This record gives sequence, structure tokens and C-alpha cells, in this order.
Amino acid sequence: MNPELIDLLQRAENAPYGKVRSALLEDVVRRADAASEAELAFYSRLSLVTAYVMGGEPRKSLVPFARCVAAWDAEPDKYREYSHLFHWCYKYAPSTLSKFPEVPLDRAYAVLDDMEQRWRLSGHSMHAVHQHRWLVAHHIGDKETAAEQFRLWSTAPRDDLSDCVGCDPTSKVHHLNSVGRTADAVALAVNVLDGQLTCAEQPQQMLTALLPAYVAEGMYDEAVDAHRKAYRLLRNRVGELSEHADHVEFLARTGNELKAVELIERHAAELADPPSPYAEMAFSASASLALSRVDSDLEIRQPQADAVPAGQLAERYAARALELAAQFDARNGTTHRSEQIQQLLTAEPWVEYLPLSETARRAQLRKEAQSEQAEQTAVEQPVELPPASGREWLDRAEEAWRNFQGADAAAAWEAFEREVPESERTPLDRARLLDGQGLAGADDPQVALTAWSESLALYDEIGDEVRKLRARARIGRMLCEQGQLEEGLATGEEPLRWLIANDEPDRRAAWRDSLGIVYAQAGRFTDAIQVLTEPGQAHTRPEHAASTAILLSNLLMQEERFEEADAALVVAFDSPHDTQRSFAHHLRGRTRLELERPAEAAEDLIEAVALATGVPGLEAHVAYSQLMLARSYLLTGRPLEAAESAEESLSVLTDDALADARGVLIDSYRMLGENESALTKVRELLTDVSPDAHPAWLGTLRQDEGILLEQLDRDDEAVDIFLAAAEYFGAAESPLQQVQAVRLAAQSARYTGDSTRAAELVTSVGPILEALPSADHDVIFQTAGAHWDLALIHLQQGDTANAVAQADEAADLYERGGFEDQYLNAQLLLAEHGTEDEKALEDLFNSLPANSDLWYRTGYLLVDRLRTTSKQDAAAALETRLNSES
Repeated sequence: MNPELIDLLQRAENAPYGKVRSALLEDVVRRADAASEAELAFYSRLSLVTAYVMGGEPRKSLVPFARCVAAWDAEPDKYREYSHLFHWCYKYAPSTLSKFPEVPLDRAYAVLDDMEQRWRLSGHSMHAVHQHRWLVAHHIGDKETAAEQFRLWSTAPRDDLSDCVGCDPTSKVHHLNSVGRTADAVALAVNVLDGQLTCAEQPQQMLTALLPAYVAEGMYDEAVDAHRKAYRLLRNRVGELSEHADHVEFLARTGNELKAVELIERHAAELADPPSPYAEMAFSASASLALSRVDSDLEIRQPQADAVPAGQLAERYAARALELAAQFDARNGTTHRSEQIQQLLTAEPWVEYLPLSETARRAQLRKEAQSEQAEQTAVEQPVELPPASGREWLDRAEEAWRNFQGADAAAAWEAFEREVPESERTPLDRARLLDGQGLAGADDPQVALTAWSESLALYDEIGDEVRKLRARARIGRMLCEQGQLEEGLATGEEPLRWLIANDEPDRRAAWRDSLGIVYAQAGRFTDAIQVLTEPGQAHTRPEHAASTAILLSNLLMQEERFEEADAALVVAFDSPHDTQRSFAHHLRGRTRLELERPAEAAEDLIEAVALATGVPGLEAHVAYSQLMLARSYLLTGRPLEAAESAEESLSVLTDDALADARGVLIDSYRMLGENESALTKVRELLTDVSPDAHPAWLGTLRQDEGILLEQLDRDDEAVDIFLAAAEYFGAAESPLQQVQAVRLAAQSARYTGDSTRAAELVTSVGPILEALPSADHDVIFQTAGAHWDLALIHLQQGDTANAVAQADEAADLYERGGFEDQYLNAQLLLAEHGTEDEKALEDLFNSLPANSDLWYRTGYLLVDRLRTTSKQDAAAALETRLNSES
């Protein structure tokens, strides 16, 4: 076969499924046909058939597969080597045909009959044949035939043409769900999910199939877990629109309609080029169901178009789903598909609400408790407040304000203005009203300062020294909060000191808090902490004590006194206000992260999110708590939860916090194996990078980008990215990191087959390393690494002598630096390529710890060497030993 075409074929088959892989294989097929490479063309077409099916273009698979069938039937012996792959691809045909209503049903039956004949001629079990006869019967709604074929399928012996141990039971779960045997579906899946699944379709397909079964059996935690795990694996894969539809339906029927909307918006673009009409029908129906359950005026984002109200879009999707169902029924001669779609469009919820995360679960529990409490309160007699009139409203307003009852205070001030005409108001009345205007308008500092300045003048006029000091204290605090520190301290510090010592006892603690805030604004954290912890009048109300505790904890965190910050928060959890308790849990979560207690931190941060979710004005607090929670999850080995929590925070966070969230997501995605998603987040960080970002940070980010590209087998791109990272490290005067980045670029160049460029890059780091202290531990490591890189490059070039020489240099340096693992790797290369007998390999093998990876590698190399030196008995004995211990 043509070596160039073989190389192109291998490159194509290493690409991920999708249009790029299919295009590469189409090119191989064209070239093989042009070169009259019949066998290569046959194999490449079968590979292309698989690429079309797995890449979301199953309709295209029919033509190349028909060519393969014709070639096989004309010369079966010529292609016997590819018998298994040929028969395996045959299984795609019945499934594909059933998904396209324009294909006559008779053609699907003809393919099934032909499949059965071929299976019998080749001596295979009827297991896969019965499965695909069930599939067609299930599709058209022929329940009797589906039941019989399911029975035959379940009793036929498995063979090498049966679907894998994950996919075969997945199809059976679909059948069991359809006939109401959901307990059997769950039982069937247990062993599958507990075992080792190697198929690319699993476990996400099985978990998706189990969603209705888990809910039907009341296994709600398992249902949520299945949705979260499966959808993450599916969401970035091509050709999975039908499975996305299952997850949209699950969300729509478990009270998570807004989550369903997120999925609809994410995948709506796939409807422009759906994998099949069946997939389009399924997604359209599920999307319509979900959208019919949200506010009909909710704007739903559309790909490359204006947003559409949910109600209008639901009708559009429903009409399309019914239109496609009618096409299938016309082809099938039944009404089954239309009935199924109509049932889905009007489906009732499976449960009222199923929380998808621990924060959502706790928020729901809180909501239920509040609802129950409200019902109990409703039947109790309302508490009669004592009547008030005239100036009593001012007293009541000030009392309400001190007790965090802003609405009551505002109502009392309004009542005073309504009942007491301006002509009857004394200067004291006007001053107190101005105090209230300043307090109520504190969100606008200028309004507050103007009001308090006017009240200060009135108090001065009437000689009310205490109220004058209160006004000065408020003005001083506001000025400090606005950054006018010198003026603020001059205005407010002394009045606050006097008020703490001499004002009415129930006011003194609040003034102490204000002085603490003033000092904190001025950066005098130690003074602020001292003020807040001095003996004196304590708050009598728990919400006031909570406010002080939260302030003190914040200040102690600023001073990195984390244990004290944690302890200071105890009283804050007695507050009757959810918002205060949320802030307290948030702070304690942060302190415990700093104290390296991430599991405890997670518990607090879950509570922080649950208590504040849905509260107007607290969106940023919730998002930042979600980010901290994501960090906690990451540190406790829970990357799935970390990714979900960080993703939920993205729409609210900005600037540094947004960059932090993306960083958490990069680490989470890596741990989950979602390298494409991680790469996207790295590039988002690079796009939004600050002009004054430190070059070392940029170098690290670029290096992360290169590593991800390398892991995605995009080595051509990785070379230039690593070199960009090296430039940043050079600008940051970090020579060792610069060397490491250049070596990574050389490694990627070697992976692309460009050994010449790889050698040039490795050689280029020599002057950098020579300028550094040669005895430095890290310099020794990088210098040894450069020699090792050159050894591998020379091996790739077929230059064994130079490879051995470079490996020898690397081994000496690794040994000098105490880098044991790297030293042993170099010794293995020397033993394999530096000698022709078995002694070096034997000595190395005997020195290694048994059952280690290097022990096995060396052992199997030694087996080969013993055979080449005609020591067959020793080779066989060693091979038996290795196999028995593996």
C-alpha cells in the first residue's frame, strides 16, 4: 500500500469525530481510488462510514457503505481481512434508515433480511440481527414484534458483532422504559455502570437512557447524578441532538425549566444542520415542552437571529415536531410517532421540583420552610402596633432604622410628613427628618452628605450637642467611604469616640462599628480590630451583633488572622436575617479555604449560596460564593461540582473574579478530561488580558494553552504557542521557565515529525543554560532534559549513536541531581540501544521495583532481546512471569 496514503489515513483516524475527520477521510478515499489502491479504498470507506455515523452525518454513510457492499459481494476473498469491520458497519444501516422518513420502510426491511443472511453465512450469532429488528419495530410502534425481537435478542448468545457491554444494555433499557418496566431497566444497568466501559459512547448513553427510569423508581439522587455526568460528556460532542433532547425533557419535567432553556439556547444552532430528521423532531418536541412551562414573554436567544419570546418559539418547535412526526407516520403506515410527539408536548411533570445541586436542594428546603412558616403566621392574629401620631413617627422611624427595618422606617417618615404640616415643624423636627433622608438615601453619597450637613447646621442652631455629634459621625464615615480619608477622620473620629463613651447605651455599639469602619476605610485594620474588640456596651439584638461579627471577621482576614476570623463569626449565625447568615457563611467558607479545610469550606459556601439565591441585589454575592465553592470542590477532588458551580458564576462576575472563575474552570475541565472546554477558557483569559499583566503570568497561560493543544493532538499549533510562552518568560527574566517552554515546543515539533526543527529548538536553549549556575539543582534538571530531548530526536532520525551519546549525558546529569525516575528512563534507552546483548537490560530489570511501569517496560524489552539472542527458554519464562503479575 502507498505509504503516503497510509500516513494520511492514520492522521485522519487520529482526528476527533466531526466534519474535519470526515473531510480528511474523504480525501484519502479519493486518493486511494485515483491510485487504484482497492483494498485501501475499501478500508478507508468503511472508516468514513463510521466517521459519518459518529460525526453527526449518518445520511452520508449510506453511499460509501453501498460501494463497500458491492465491492465485497464482487470479491469477498479480496477483502476478507476487513470482514469484522465490514459486518460491524452493516449494523449502522438499519438504524440510519429508520431516522430518515424519505427512505421507504421496505428498504429497511430488505437491509435487515440481507443482514440476517450475511450473519448466517458468516456463522455469527443472531444477537445483533434481533437487536436491529427490534429497533425498527420499536420505531414504528409495532409492540408485538418489538417484544418478540427483544425476547430473541435477550436469549441469543453474544459474539464479536454484538454491541459493547455498555451499548447493548442501553438499547435494552430503552425497550424496558417503553413498556413500563423501569425497575428492570435500573437493575439491568447496575452491573454495566459498575464495570469497566471502554466504548466512547458510554457511560453517557446509558445514563441518559436511565433518566426516566430513575425518576419513576424514586431514585432522585441517581437521576440528578446521571443527568449531570451524562450531559457534561455529551454537550460538546457532535451528532448527539437526540440525547440533548432527552436531557431537555428531563429538566422540563423536574421543575428545572430555566436550566432546560440554557440547553435549548446552547444547542439550537444544531437544528440548522441536524444529524437526522428524527433528531430534529425529538429536540423540537422536548424544547417546545420546556418553553411552554416558562414565562411566555421570556426572550430566548437564537443563533444568528433576534431573540424570540418563549411562547412563540414553543409553538414553532411544536409545529415542526408534529410535521416531522407526520412524515415518519406516512412512511411507516402508522400514527405512532405523531401520538408519541403529542404526548410529549402535553406531558405532565414527573416531579414538582428536583434540585440539581446541593445549593439548589438547600435553597428549596429553605423555601419550603419559609412557606410553611408563612402559612402558620397567616392563621395567627396579627400583632397590633401601638398607634402613633405627630412626632412619635420620627421616634418610630429611627427605631425601625436601627433594627434593619428600612421599609417600616420609610413608612414612618412618610407618615410624619403627611400628618405634620411644614408650618408646624420645629427646627428639631426638620433636622431629624433630614437625618432620615440621609440614611434612606445613603446609596447616593451626595444626597446623604447634603441632608446631614443641613441637619448639622440645624442642630448647631438649636444647641443639641448630642445630635450634632451624631451628624458629624455620619458625615465622617460617609467621607471615608468615598475615599476622602483625611477630611473624614477629621470630621468623624472624635465625635465617634465621644458617642461610644457617652451616647444612649443602646446606640453605643453601633457607633463603635462605625468607628471600626472608618479606620478600615483608612487602612488602619489593627486600630479597627482594637475598637471592635474593646470591652463596652454590647449589641442587644442578634442582627446588630451579627453585623459587628461580620465586620470584625473581614478585618481579621485582612490581617491574615484566619483562626480568629473564623471564631469571630459564631454570633453571626444567630441572626434572624438570611442575608446576614449568608454573608457569615461566605466569610467562614473563605477563612476555611485559607486554613486548608476545603471540605468544611464547601459546607459553608453551599449555605451562603442557598440563603441568598433569588434575593434581589445579591447576585454578585451569590456568584462570588459560587466561585469560592468551586475552589473548595476542586480542592476536595470534585471537579464536576467545581465546574458546575464556576459555570453558574460566569454571567455575573467581572474583571479579576471572572479571570479567577475561568482559571478554576480550566483546572476542572482538565480533571474531567474536557480539554476542548479548557482550551476555550484559556483563550478567553488571553482575549481579556489586562495590558499591564505580568509577562510570567502570560507565559504560564500560553504554556497551558500549548499543553492543551498537545493533548488534543494539535501539535502544529502547539509549537508556536509554546514559543510565545518562552518569549513571555524571557521578558519576565525567568530563564528556566523559558527553557522549559522551548523544550515543550521542540517536543511538539518532534511529534509532528519535524525532527530538524525540534533539534534546532533544543540546541537554542544551550546559551541560556550556560549562563546560569551549573550546580543549581533546577539548572541540572533542565540541562539533562535538553540532552534527553536530543536523544529522542536522534532516535527518531535513526541516528542511534548520537542518541546513545545524548542519553549518556542525560543519565549522568540526572544521577548527579538525584532525579531517580528520569535517570532510570535514560538507563533504559542506553540498555536498549547502547548494547546488543541482554546484560544491561537484565541488570536494569533486576534493580527495579517489581510491578512498576518501568519494570514491565524493561521486562518486555528484555524478553525481545533474549529471543534475538536465541535464549528462547529464558524469554518464555520471563514473559510468563510478567503476564502473571500484570
